[in-house]
Amino acid sequence: MIGAILDLGADAGPDGLQRYEAAKLAVELVNRRGGVRLSGGQQRTLDLVVYDGAGQPEQARAAVSRLAQDGVLAIVGPTDAESSVAARRTAETAGLPLIALDDQGGGEGGAWRWTFSLAAPPEEALATGLDFFMASGVSRIGWLAPLTMEASTLRRVLFRLAAGANIQVAAEELYPPGQNDFAGALARLQATDPQVILAWPRDSHDAATIARDAGKLPVLAPIYFGLSASGPTTLAQAGDGAPVVRTLTPRLAVADDLWDHDALTPIVRDFRREIQLRTGRPPTAEAAGAWDAVRLIVRTIEQTQPTRFALRDALEATTDYPGVTGAITFGARRHDALDRRAYVVARSEGRRWRLPP
Repeated sequence: MIGAILDLGADAGPDGLQRYEAAKLAVELVNRRGGVRLSGGQQRTLDLVVYDGAGQPEQARAAVSRLAQDGVLAIVGPTDAESSVAARRTAETAGLPLIALDDQGGGEGGAWRWTFSLAAPPEEALATGLDFFMASGVSRIGWLAPLTMEASTLRRVLFRLAAGANIQVAAEELYPPGQNDFAGALARLQATDPQVILAWPRDSHDAATIARDAGKLPVLAPIYFGLSASGPTTLAQAGDGAPVVRTLTPRLAVADDLWDHDALTPIVRDFRREIQLRTGRPPTAEAAGAWDAVRLIVRTIEQTQPTRFALRDALEATTDYPGVTGAITFGARRHDALDRRAYVVARSEGRRWRLPP
């Protein structure tokens, strides 16, 4: 029996409900093949006990306590950063393996013994972009980012990684949250003659506005966005008049274009097919996390003993488990599962993101 703490209310929206459906379907598929196959040869039906976290830290904390009393072997969730911190603390006290699904991660493994996260530190996405630039012969970039603490932290990482890759940050433009005109900032960056402009907007609205304003300039270096632009709403908001832009994105967003030789491609496509059949809509990255967490827990139980201690140790020893979210790896000093391999660079094509030809 495993537990899950997910947002199930009406305010969770279709993405939250799809995450729930993904977790349930992952369990159902295990049971269709006879259940969990234990190392001794027995097969046992897998039960999923779900509590609504409602995006509330206190509710998530209480859910962990109830699941511990229910006797679950492990927990999937919660799905937001504040609730994950609260739930992880309770799970650590209870000695209960937990895989959080928020996108913030949980820092070094030394800070957490029993709890893990299907997330990548933000700098891993940044590293993906710089790897792409280096492979493309880019040696001079411009940086556009909001005046936020997160962007300030990433800026320091950017300069460190860029120096190691022999890439010069030719200029930077920082804008206050809420700004709605980026033409001037883009023009000033272009005046320094960068080969590309790397923008790290707060959300899809900022990204769409930057894309539209880029179309107002007669000559502009190619624009690359951070992860917040990778959802479908960015291109819809930018409109058909926006120029071609590029973004860092999870693989799921460009499943049709993935490389056939890549080991993760069939995993991504199988998941997309199953969820599309289940829900009638394309799967989200949020649903992929719930799917991967359940499947990883099942695989780990099957490779070890069905106890919390054995499961914790085996999870920490996970190396390159192929998931929809990426190649999942944990370690004694690493309880955030994902690295730069979780992301690819895509380009806009109408209202879709596609891999570059």
